[in-house]
Amino acid sequence: MKRIVLLILSAFFLTHAIAFSQKNSPGSEITKEEIYKHIQYLASDKLEGRFPGTAGDSLTGYYISNEFKRYKLSPIAENGYFEPFEMYTGVALSGENDFQIISDGQKNSYLLKDDFTPLGFSAPGRIEGPLVFAGYGISAPELNYDDYIGKDGNEIDVKDKIVVVMKYSPGGDNPHDNPFEKHEALRSKTTNAKKHSAAGIIFISDPDGGEDKLYKLAFDNSVKDGGIPVINCKREIIENLLNKDGIDLKQIQNEIDSLKSPGSFEIKNSSAIIEVNVKPVKVMTNNVIGFLEGSDPILKKEVIVIGAHKDHLGYGNYGSLYTGNDPQIHNGADDNASGVAGLLEIAQKLSSQKNKLKRSILFIAFGGEEAGLIGSAYFTGSNLFSKLNITSMLNMDMIGRLTDNKLIIYGTGTSPIWNNLIDSVNKTYNFSITKTPDGYGPSDHSSFYVKNIPVLHFFSGTHPDYHSPSDDLEKINTQGEVKIADMVYDIAIGLEKNPRPEFTKVAGTDNEKRSMGSVKVYVGTIPDYSYTGDGMKISGAKEGSPAEKGGMQAGDIITKFGDTDVKNIYDYMYGMGEYKPGDEVEIVVLRNNEKVTLKVVLGSR
Repeated sequence: MKRIVLLILSAFFLTHAIAFSQKNSPGSEITKEEIYKHIQYLASDKLEGRFPGTAGDSLTGYYISNEFKRYKLSPIAENGYFEPFEMYTGVALSGENDFQIISDGQKNSYLLKDDFTPLGFSAPGRIEGPLVFAGYGISAPELNYDDYIGKDGNEIDVKDKIVVVMKYSPGGDNPHDNPFEKHEALRSKTTNAKKHSAAGIIFISDPDGGEDKLYKLAFDNSVKDGGIPVINCKREIIENLLNKDGIDLKQIQNEIDSLKSPGSFEIKNSSAIIEVNVKPVKVMTNNVIGFLEGSDPILKKEVIVIGAHKDHLGYGNYGSLYTGNDPQIHNGADDNASGVAGLLEIAQKLSSQKNKLKRSILFIAFGGEEAGLIGSAYFTGSNLFSKLNITSMLNMDMIGRLTDNKLIIYGTGTSPIWNNLIDSVNKTYNFSITKTPDGYGPSDHSSFYVKNIPVLHFFSGTHPDYHSPSDDLEKINTQGEVKIADMVYDIAIGLEKNPRPEFTKVAGTDNEKRSMGSVKVYVGTIPDYSYTGDGMKISGAKEGSPAEKGGMQAGDIITKFGDTDVKNIYDYMYGMGEYKPGDEVEIVVLRNNEKVTLKVVLGSR
């Protein structure tokens, strides 16, 4: 019988823990057969990748709720076991979408999807204006490069005009040696065009970019548009337009790349008409919640949360790393059918011991995690959360691919009890553990950490199948997952038998880099991805960070970063890219509907 080692290693607690484990009801142990069964269903093609708002999402929710009901967990959410919420999952064409070029008095109309496509972050509207070729659309003063400056050194006038911009940059395709990398994002180029008062932007593939493919209409997890109409058209349309004036686009690109000098110009006697109508797609999804009430009349008011996210990418609707052309189901066996399977097995085991549990336990399968922790943020902002006295949160995300007995645990610095408790429990398992103290990170535990709740997040590591159609059942290490789930169970029992864990805010770590790409300055803000209004709302500022030192607070909505108006996180990233470490920047925020101007000295990564 497995020995449960508690943080306080008194003889009483040790004996009690062993007796506790020995009295489990038959069939309540965590087994590889049941892990396999759960993942076999959750990662089946029938569920079509568990994308929010789809039939597969509904089937996932019913499967989990039926298991909770079978374990006799109590339904305490808004709708029984379900806590419904709305979220945006995509964009769709809406109304008229048109693209025409008028050159030397001749009008040419182009076909939607064959010749051009709107980009998902395009602003709606109809525009008409002269065409200007603006190279790569990059302004990089730190590199002495600006596509909006002509060869004569004067600024090119693009006000109320439509700029034609190539993808990528003159920095080449070496990701480890490209000083222009932070300027390549299409959102950044759009923000730059808008800053120069352009009416709209047309993206084309550069001549060295290989096959002339159009972008798919895709959602980038922000419902706020780029501020101007944006389309992608076939390169040959622009090449033909330039050829009539004896201009070779490939030659222009070669000169820009070799000289690192812009080659922008107004396209003579040419204008365009662009009409874009796209709209965000809103769906209803849910968190699935089951409650196990403790037996102690006092301690049952303290609640331990055990969670895992249930959603995945569908057919690669967003976040996919799949590079093929044909849509394929992303079954997400490891991400995160494995975590849900662990959640269900732990729920079953703990529910079999209901009368022995002193504290209450809340089991949550979160929706909308892949789009930015939407479900967990919704829960931690809900009335249900405010009614519960949550003491700690244990999260599982991708625990199905244990290799070489290596386990990663985030949040180990969020309470002084964690290290000793983990080390004590691990004497049973001998995992090679990598501890990450920070409570912020790429999963739902972050939503609890910003509410000053101690968290642990369990993760067996990434792999080549991450966010790809190849993340399938046959690659799951079920026996390894049993070990991880058993460890999470043991830690939950440790929390049951010890005083409430004290919360510690962790200083000095930086997970912001994940979302901020190659931006070199460090601010320390934590974006609230569930926010859909104007500006960028933050759920917190990291301990000791420039943001915290500058007075930024959870709930602030950033509306301006230096000279850049901020409508969304991409504007914020663009604004950061304008500065270097050590610069002092004015940041305007809305706080309780009042405008507050803060001065922040930027750090470095």
